[in-house]
Amino acid sequence: MKITRLERTVVCVPFLPGILSPPEMEIYTPSYPAPISERRQDVLRLHTDEGLVGIGMSGPYFGEREDQPPDLIGKDPLHFEPRRLGGGGYEIALLDLMAKALGWPLCRLFGGKLQEKVLVDYWISRMGPEASGAAAKRAVELGFHGIKIKCRWEDNNVVDRVHAIHEVAPALRIVLDPNERFHTLENSLVLARQLESYGAQLIFEDPFPKTSWEEYRRLKEATEILIAPHLQNPGQVIKAINAEAVDAINVAPSDWGFLDMARIAESAGIPVWQASNVDLGIFDAFRLQASAAAPNCTLGSDLCGNFVHEHSLLARPLVQQGYALVGEAPGLGVELDEEAVARYTVAPG
Repeated sequence: MKITRLERTVVCVPFLPGILSPPEMEIYTPSYPAPISERRQDVLRLHTDEGLVGIGMSGPYFGEREDQPPDLIGKDPLHFEPRRLGGGGYEIALLDLMAKALGWPLCRLFGGKLQEKVLVDYWISRMGPEASGAAAKRAVELGFHGIKIKCRWEDNNVVDRVHAIHEVAPALRIVLDPNERFHTLENSLVLARQLESYGAQLIFEDPFPKTSWEEYRRLKEATEILIAPHLQNPGQVIKAINAEAVDAINVAPSDWGFLDMARIAESAGIPVWQASNVDLGIFDAFRLQASAAAPNCTLGSDLCGNFVHEHSLLARPLVQQGYALVGEAPGLGVELDEEAVARYTVAPG
């Protein structure tokens, strides 16, 4: 089998109402110079002389981006070493193609299907208490068991938002993700004392900068709320566990790095979940396959592209009743909705 053609299609899929922050709460940074709704992603395909097609997806980006495809024409996808392929772009398509050629779901290349389904949390950005309560109501109606909310200390509404969510959805676990913008241990302790009654039903993800695991340990020891930093590499996981500073970990990498970090955490009895960039369905499907190979990926993962956008670009929903199901179909186990891809295309390749 030889790769004969590479195909790139640029898409932009709007978000559903009630997911993103209202305009007055938008914050722009060098990484987010425009509203998140303007981000684009590339749908990537690798065509072969045997008719198999591998699909992949870039990470989200703003504006125009020149495609720099790898040198794959004429090469046999099975000659690549899976462990050397990362978690994005054409490399996802290569892994999809390899698993399809073998007739395996991709999770078997990642180490085996150790979970039949992976828990997924609902997701919303920064907003007020009333809108947060409405989102929680939607989450319950859709069958979710947890909700992740973006927030920050300066909003002065974190406690009110938690109360509003709990009032309409008392069974939902709530993940507070300020992206380190509770800023300090002291601020985090203030919020923890006000929310202590929720105990382990509440998670603080990345409450303040990870410059001192001693401070994270102090926060963990001071509250029943679960403390879960968002970590980027295995070294951080080892240091955090050795410091007895975490109850759980949100793992940033989506591929082999995720598996390495999850297995280190598993050895210490620490649960993990998959991070995301609030992507579309192909990337969620890729993360799902890695999650299925990690038995301790048991907290609600951020595979939210299927329900925060108007469309995931997949032919069938990936998430049902708060779980992403891991099937037996080869590769990523998903098919594209070609009509949806055409509808949201901004630059065909």
